[in-house]
Amino acid sequence: MTKSAAPLTDPAGAATEPAAPTRFPWAPILVLGFAWFLAVAIELSPAGLLGGIAADLNISTAAAGTLTTFYALGNAILVLPLTALALRFSRRSALNVVMVAFVASNVIVAVAPTLAVADAGRFLGGACYALICTLFPAAAVRISGPRHAGKAITVVFAATSLGVALGAPLASLAGNAFGWRVTFLASAALALIAGVLMSFTVPAVRERQAKGLSLIQTARLPGVMRVAIGWALVMLAHFVVLTYIDAYLEDLGVPKYITSVTLFLIGASGLVGTILIGRVSSRSAYAALLSAPVTVAVGFVVLFFSGGNLAVVLIAVALWGLGVAAAVVVYQQAILLTGRRAPETATSIGVLLAQAGFAVGATVGGVTLDSFGVATIPLVALAFVVGSIIIATTLRNTMRNAPAQATGAGTALPQASPEAAS
Repeated sequence: MTKSAAPLTDPAGAATEPAAPTRFPWAPILVLGFAWFLAVAIELSPAGLLGGIAADLNISTAAAGTLTTFYALGNAILVLPLTALALRFSRRSALNVVMVAFVASNVIVAVAPTLAVADAGRFLGGACYALICTLFPAAAVRISGPRHAGKAITVVFAATSLGVALGAPLASLAGNAFGWRVTFLASAALALIAGVLMSFTVPAVRERQAKGLSLIQTARLPGVMRVAIGWALVMLAHFVVLTYIDAYLEDLGVPKYITSVTLFLIGASGLVGTILIGRVSSRSAYAALLSAPVTVAVGFVVLFFSGGNLAVVLIAVALWGLGVAAAVVVYQQAILLTGRRAPETATSIGVLLAQAGFAVGATVGGVTLDSFGVATIPLVALAFVVGSIIIATTLRNTMRNAPAQATGAGTALPQASPEAAS
């Protein structure tokens, strides 16, 4: 979880304690939430734009899917070193640099003449998103102070859920109406606005890390690696289907706008899943850990056997979205419980593997598309979810022996995000 506020450092090097606000600091918290909303929307936007990107760059749909792969790679590869570097500076300075780079990444994608340039822009964007995820939670808590910390975390994380529910569908609609390049240029402009607002509202805060277990020691804690691998498998399966959902729906012969409806449904049902899994985990963390991937699996089974029936497809998508959002929450909770002796480091392990799952998922989806056809994508994804369910069944005793923090972990982190060293 996010640590308590560390002292500020004045120009002379003396430590000064930041004053806790008496009122909730809406302005900076909403700005952080807006920026995170954009980041999530931009991360997922290729899912509804692949057809236009592929046609414009004269590449296959599978090749266009690498835009998702490189975004995830930038996150997974650079999350730890960039976070360690960022914490050497004031929080506001680090965030300003991140937002400038984030704007640049979207401009690069928007004007890219080739796929290689677009992938490079997405890799840079993924690196920026890694820092957004690691710095924002701590910044929100530090700005709000202990009295308002819970509310601040709720507001900021709610923005990530809205990014899934609204951001990606809006990006898809904008891309279909004005072109995918305009969508990324608009994203860059909005990110620039968020960065400017952030520079005025977010105070300069220096984060200091407490010494804890090493990465290897944390990975050896009972259950940590199993939880992280299970998390990664669910995310891998999610991106196998999500990356090529536009192609899958096109193969079914449904209207083009259904892609936007589908993306919205994934996010909207995800909000419901976030609420429901909190209730389940408050009674049994193990039951929550098992039920989330099972729901995803049921969604993929229904999708595969939908027979092209649009109503059945939408039911399957709703189950899939509900289960994935629940899984993100419960795996974050489980990694905090099993890695409670070093929660930040344990979370970073989970995030690294989850991001690797994103990248591998997009690649597996592309191989499946080219080798077996788009109709088999849900079946391939199902195989990975089954793997996560099998792993979850081995965690019963581990989760029962963990401290009874299910409710706190689950509700404090309604949308999982990397909090390594935050």
